[in-house]
Amino acid sequence: MLRNYVKIGFRNLVKNKVYSGINIGGLALGIACCLLISLYVYDEFSYDRFNANYRHIYRIVERQKQPEGIFDVATTPGPLAATLTKDFPEVQRTTRVGRWNGLLTQGRHLIEPEHFLIVDPSFFTLFTYPLVLGDTSTVFRGPNEVVFSEAAAERFFGPDWRQKNVLGQSIKLNNEQVLKLVGVAKNPPIQSSIQFDVLIPFKWLERNDEWSMKWNSNSYHTYVQLRPDAVREAVSPVFFGTKIREQLKRYDSRNETPLLLQPLSDIYLYSKFAFQTDYGKRSDIAYIRIFVAVGLIVLLIAVVNFINLATARASQRAKEVGVRKSVGAQRSSLIAQFLGEAFLMTSLAMLAALFLAELLLPVFNDLTTKTLKIPYQLPAFWLVLIGLTVVVSLLTGLYPAFFLSSFRPVSVLKTGIAGQFANARTGLSLRQSLVVGQFVLSIALAISTVVIYRQLAYLQSTKLGFDKSQLLYVGLKGDLKQNAQRFKTEVAQLPGVEQTSAATSNLVDMNNSTTIEWEGQMPKDEFLITQMNIDADFIKTTGMSIAAGRNFSAQITSDTLGKLGAYMINETAAKRMGWTPAKALGKRVKFWGTDGFIIGVVKDFHFRPLRVSIEPFIFRFRPKEFYFTLLVKTKPNLVAHTLTDVAGVYKKLDPSTPISYGFVDQDLDKQYQSEQRIGRVILYFAILTILVSCLGLFGLTAFTAEQRTKEIGIRKVLGASVTSIVALLSKDFLRLVLIALVIASPIAWYAMNQWLQSFAYKTDFEWWMPALAGLMAVCIALLTISFQSIKAAIANPVKSLRNE
Repeated sequence: MLRNYVKIGFRNLVKNKVYSGINIGGLALGIACCLLISLYVYDEFSYDRFNANYRHIYRIVERQKQPEGIFDVATTPGPLAATLTKDFPEVQRTTRVGRWNGLLTQGRHLIEPEHFLIVDPSFFTLFTYPLVLGDTSTVFRGPNEVVFSEAAAERFFGPDWRQKNVLGQSIKLNNEQVLKLVGVAKNPPIQSSIQFDVLIPFKWLERNDEWSMKWNSNSYHTYVQLRPDAVREAVSPVFFGTKIREQLKRYDSRNETPLLLQPLSDIYLYSKFAFQTDYGKRSDIAYIRIFVAVGLIVLLIAVVNFINLATARASQRAKEVGVRKSVGAQRSSLIAQFLGEAFLMTSLAMLAALFLAELLLPVFNDLTTKTLKIPYQLPAFWLVLIGLTVVVSLLTGLYPAFFLSSFRPVSVLKTGIAGQFANARTGLSLRQSLVVGQFVLSIALAISTVVIYRQLAYLQSTKLGFDKSQLLYVGLKGDLKQNAQRFKTEVAQLPGVEQTSAATSNLVDMNNSTTIEWEGQMPKDEFLITQMNIDADFIKTTGMSIAAGRNFSAQITSDTLGKLGAYMINETAAKRMGWTPAKALGKRVKFWGTDGFIIGVVKDFHFRPLRVSIEPFIFRFRPKEFYFTLLVKTKPNLVAHTLTDVAGVYKKLDPSTPISYGFVDQDLDKQYQSEQRIGRVILYFAILTILVSCLGLFGLTAFTAEQRTKEIGIRKVLGASVTSIVALLSKDFLRLVLIALVIASPIAWYAMNQWLQSFAYKTDFEWWMPALAGLMAVCIALLTISFQSIKAAIANPVKSLRNE
């Protein structure tokens, strides 16, 4: 019997090539999408789970209460880690992680690592980052030690570094301090939220930066590993999580900020923190959910196609069912037969899906910036594949199987057009509902694509409060950090330069936040403020505007050298302190232990991505301190030539180190890479869903035209035009697509409004967005329908009527 079922199944596939091709092709596309998205989701959820003790590791975060709301902050004070180990027996070990930058040199060897971290010696025992050279139990005992990753060692010493005796070698940091290489760590896995090239110990930082151990300096990530028997308490608000809440207040009586625990396995996907205090490799669980939803939508549409075509062809299978039942076939055997046919078709679609997935994988990897591979070598992969095949077979086959097997022999064996017509109309309402459902999902994705690209265009066109065009930044290293004014003077004389300014940041990577005291401050009223050291030309170079007061001046001694410092703040900082810009002038503040007066209020500008509102900012003018960046405003159409000239000046003043530079506008655009990526993903999948939906529409139109062949022939004989026949066959399907547009618009509106809530500054959902997406879907559907309609309309009526 099974052999007969297989034979019948193959015969039906061959006999109905168009419908079989549509079903297998649609299912293959849907399954291929699910496979690719499953690989992506699995990879995203595997981050940080390579750590042997990841279940016991947590990051400490702060929950800061501000008048504007409650904000979670990922950075904590430097002294916190040691107190946690001392005060809580549940804590097995702690480590701090901070960011640094600098140039490492040894003779002609040099690197400027992108991921330069400061860590505690316990970093190697808390996390699973093994050393390929050196001993994790002895590294960082001294302050002037350094550890490279394998990649950094190869860049520094060359590809044959393993054959050299690199341990113990002396390496200079910024041509000033000598460090000793004590280890080479295995490269961090791709699935690590912490990426590093070079590591130095906190002991070095504590000797060189007095602010690293201040309770009011939030600059570092603090990780704790709890004892295994304390993990249950750690996730309970009643136990360890409650114990650490008041830890900051215990050591700083004015600090009411509570502490919370964040599991290590949550950091990569669930980190949404204020003030850009989180750093490292990050993703967003919201986009994972979007990926999963889109993949399921594509598969669901393919399944709907199968059901639609199976029920539409019911009249052709009805007599077969009637004959089988008449000769004694049980309904259960018929259900088994139809389910077997669905399984056969799904299995073929699965093979085609694997081929498609391999074909699309390079494009998908490029789209998601990953290096995914299909894990054929894993037994679990094949088990999942078999399970997916069974599930899809049941989804596609159950309804048609029960529907077809329910036909009564007396009804389906009747002769005459009336009986045939009745069978053809069976399940019509269901088919129409499924077509509407398909296009609801397709059009909703198309509308979402329009909204996302509109939001990206809005982000790129929004005025930031400064002029980002032709604004070049050059990183200052070594002696140039102290001699920034000399470099600035020579660059300012270049013919392609309009204006220059020395600063400690490039207006893109703004992470240095701390607390501030101000005149009239209420007890326990604190907030974080971002700071920058600038010179008197900064406002001109960036094109910012002053709302009240004046700019810094090198000619006014009190701005730079007085016992009381001079500060400028932005409008948001003034408002946060309870002042208008005009009333803020002359008010006394204390910043980093130095008292001073506010001399100017700068109009608000965006120094964070537009996902967040503008935050408080303070400028200081201390030319004797280091500057890390030179901002250069270039003249239009002279950018390339000016860049070459700037590089020449840099090389003349510092021939030993390479120049590093960038353009502010390009770096600002990079802040929205995740949105750009998700926009491309939804665009491609929207195209896929419309394609798969139209495949089903194509099949249904072809079937309808086939069922109405004689009707069309009679109409043509009676004088009907091709246009009227095309309209006759098309209007019902177009009506369904228009109904889908009406239903999809509010769904897309709700979903996109939820997504837009993640941006403090966002575009509006306008009427033309669903109209544009709907017009495209209707046009594509019309082309699909018209192909079969015109083919049927221009057919010779003699052929269709000759057997009547």
